[in-house]
Amino acid sequence: MAIEWDEPTRSFLLTGDGFGYAFAVERDGTPLRHLHWGSPLDRADLARLDPDGGARVGSNTWSRPRAHLEELVAHGGARFDEGALLVEFADGVTALDLRYDGAERTGADALAVQLVDRHRPLDVTVRYEVRGPALCRRLEVGNRGDEPVVLTRAASASWPVPCRPRYQATTLTGGYAAESHVRRQPLGPGRLVLESRRGIPGHAAQPWLAVDGGPGAATEESGEIWSVAVAHGGSWKLVAELSGDGHLHVTAGANDFDARHVLDPGARLTLPDTVGVYAPAGYAGLTARWHDYERRYVLPRPEQARPVLYNSWESTFFDVRHDDQVALAKRARDLGVELFVVDDGWFTDRDDDHGGLGDWRADRTKLPAGVGGLAGEVHALGMRFGLWVEPEAVNPDSDLYRDHPDWVYRWPGRAPTPVRYSYGLDFGRADVRDWAFSTLDGMVREGHVDFLKWDLNRSLTDAPGTAALRHEAGFHAVVDRLRRAHPDLWLETCASGGGRADLATLSRFELAWPSDNTDAFERLAIQDGYAFVHSPQTMSCWVTDSPGYLSKRAIPLRFRFHVAMSGALGIGGRLGQWPAEHLAEAAGYVARYKEIRDTVQLGRRYRLDAGADRSAVCCVAADGAQVAVFVFAQTVRQDGHDPPLRLRGLDPAARYRDLDTGLDYGGAFLTHHGLRPLLSGDYASELVVLSRE
Repeated sequence: MAIEWDEPTRSFLLTGDGFGYAFAVERDGTPLRHLHWGSPLDRADLARLDPDGGARVGSNTWSRPRAHLEELVAHGGARFDEGALLVEFADGVTALDLRYDGAERTGADALAVQLVDRHRPLDVTVRYEVRGPALCRRLEVGNRGDEPVVLTRAASASWPVPCRPRYQATTLTGGYAAESHVRRQPLGPGRLVLESRRGIPGHAAQPWLAVDGGPGAATEESGEIWSVAVAHGGSWKLVAELSGDGHLHVTAGANDFDARHVLDPGARLTLPDTVGVYAPAGYAGLTARWHDYERRYVLPRPEQARPVLYNSWESTFFDVRHDDQVALAKRARDLGVELFVVDDGWFTDRDDDHGGLGDWRADRTKLPAGVGGLAGEVHALGMRFGLWVEPEAVNPDSDLYRDHPDWVYRWPGRAPTPVRYSYGLDFGRADVRDWAFSTLDGMVREGHVDFLKWDLNRSLTDAPGTAALRHEAGFHAVVDRLRRAHPDLWLETCASGGGRADLATLSRFELAWPSDNTDAFERLAIQDGYAFVHSPQTMSCWVTDSPGYLSKRAIPLRFRFHVAMSGALGIGGRLGQWPAEHLAEAAGYVARYKEIRDTVQLGRRYRLDAGADRSAVCCVAADGAQVAVFVFAQTVRQDGHDPPLRLRGLDPAARYRDLDTGLDYGGAFLTHHGLRPLLSGDYASELVVLSRE
């Protein structure tokens, strides 16, 4: 049973796959008192829960109630900890005084708890939903009065973390072309703030945070970990606040930077979902639980492996020509590619990034037969056809902007701020959404388009912080309408690389572009961080030319393919310049990838301890019948340590056969002794495929 009410303790117990969560109503001066988040809990033990039983008596400087004892920290009274809600009433009062006003189950696994202010006509609904290994939480705030109410802070949840002697945070941080690096740092008293103020999730950090009991308390295979994500494609914020006496709570939701949400009389504001995942058995278990959550509750077409694609960007950049694209498509077909995508540059006035956005018409000097003509030739080759679009931006030199200058974000009396020579279109407006849908709908219908790569190369500017919520809602509305109109259409999310790879966006897109950086060596860290949380079937990975156009680093074709084969394989090189031997070698890698694709994309993914100079990943098929092991080394030194790779996720009682060498191994041997792939030289890699006998 997912949700239970215990009358003696006036407590709710929520139980999911491998976790329990409990809170009590109207106890010790709090409308909702947090009791437990962690391993599954017996209902009979609710009466024994006392999260603050060992606390020493504090002075009057403590926040009251303490944040780690509250389900929802709302400003008011003697609360000084990081809070989720801060309001301003018409008379200037900024304090809330909430009380419990009942609860109802809104489904077998969902609960809505109602809170009302004791003095003002304002209500707050705290929503919970158990989704397999995860608990989803969000808030709704309603104004039942006759005057407007302003929310200046409106996060979705306070997540108390159990008391530990120490804490360590794991984040996925970086920057443009260096996204999603796994980083760990100890938490000391104070606040760790992760955020985006850009109107999109941004490149600096994934909207995700994990906490464990400090260095050594959690390993890949052991130790408890608590993690929280903000399922929001706009500006977001995660704050981990550790008190001086060792209590930690995480506030998660939309960013309060420059935010003033005005609730008119009768209005309600629904805030983004936050998602909490508890893992009792280390980082590998944490990754598995996040992948399970995405595949069961988030992703479209979760049971389908993603196709091998070709993207034209790094081959032709803006110089898109019909005959050149057909020649590329033929070579891509010969390699085994299943989806051919024409990137930026196919539409009118698009010879560089200064023009064309907004006027989504095929450039007839480049594509004399239009998009449909090119699509027809690609389809005749047996591949699906895709296009790049950026519907949320417009160039000043465009018919759309000349006709509708009021459609862009701008402050009154000021010129819009250009970012990458474009202005942002206000998707909060119904007319803009209608234009975007009709434009994309016509493009897909008339061009016989099977796939869209939806890009956004600018942050949201010239608008208040509250615009991010409206913009994301409008973005979702257009995408949802487009998907309903074209059920067979597939989508890829991109925002100058990995700037929009959040859970809310991934619920609508089959693929995500983790980074514009396609350098295979740098992609190892980017892909490791992305797949730490997100399912590998969404992780688009290209093999591009060497040297790469960003890093200028020369890397062998074998290494480039092996890196890309550990996600959703794509190709993006100048195939017309590849020698015949490289094309033949590439076709072999594509064929091998198709043999292991389901294992890599849909199976379990395990990070392996490969030593200081190497990295390795082990993918185990959902049914355990196949194992794919990738190992990489930037260079192999004569005095370097070459430890065996101890595999994870295998059946110790089974035997496994190496499909290349014919050697067979026991599962216990591979787990406890391991393989020792032989690597040599620079940018060395190996793929070992095992079949369970």
